[in-house]
Amino acid sequence: METREVPSAHFLIKIECFSLFDKYKINKYETSEFVAGEYKRYTLSLSLKPNKGRSNGGCLNFDYISVNLAMTDTSSLPTNWEVNVAFNIFLFNQISGHYLYSPDIYYFFMGITRRFQTMKFEWGLSKFISKEILSDPSNGYLVNDTCVFGAEVSVECLSLDNVDTRYKHDLKISDFSKLEETWNSAYFIAGGQKWANSTSPHKKFYFFTLPPKLFL
Repeated sequence: METREVPSAHFLIKIECFSLFDKYKINKYETSEFVAGEYKRYTLSLSLKPNKGRSNGGCLNFDYISVNLAMTDTSSLPTNWEVNVAFNIFLFNQISGHYLYSPDIYYFFMGITRRFQTMKFEWGLSKFISKEILSDPSNGYLVNDTCVFGAEVSVECLSLDNVDTRYKHDLKISDFSKLEETWNSAYFIAGGQKWANSTSPHKKFYFFTLPPKLFL
C-alpha cells in the first residue's frame, strides 16, 4: 500500500455512522453508480464480514475489509464483451490529509490489467485494510465514526469478440525505435465508427523499463 496527497480523480464516498454496520450485522455496503470512461458505470462495494489474514510476521490473524469494483451498466455491450481495466482503491487519512491506495496503476503500466467480462464483472482486494487498523481513530481513517473511500479507473481497451464483420487496418510507423512522444494515427472507419490508434514508446520508470503500448 502507498500514500499520496492527490484525491481520486473519479469517485469519492463519505460513509458516516460506520459503527452501525457492526451493530446491525450488515456485511456489505455498496455505493451508488459512478462513471469512469465513456459509457462505463461502476459501483464500489465494501465487504465487512470477517476475512482472515496474517500480519507481515505471519503470526497473528486479523479481520480484513475487502473492497471491490464492479461494472454495473453492461446492457449496451455485446454478449462476449471484455474490458481491460487498471484501478486504484483509496482510503482517506483524515489526520495526515493523505490517501492510502492500492498501487494497481503499476500493473497497468506493465501491461497487466484486470479483465472485466460477462462471467467476471467484479474485481477487488480481499485484504485492503485490517478492521483493527481502520477502527483505531488515532490512525486517521475512521474519525467521528466517518471514513472516506474512493476509486480511480483506467480503461485500457474494450474487446468485442462476437462482432460478425471483421475489419483490417494496417499501420506503418517509421523509426519506431526513435519515438520519444506518443504517436497518433489518422482516423479510419470500421463498423460505422471512427477509430484511431496511438502508441507510446518504452520509458524508464524507477528501476524498470515500461514496455511500449498500443491503444485503439
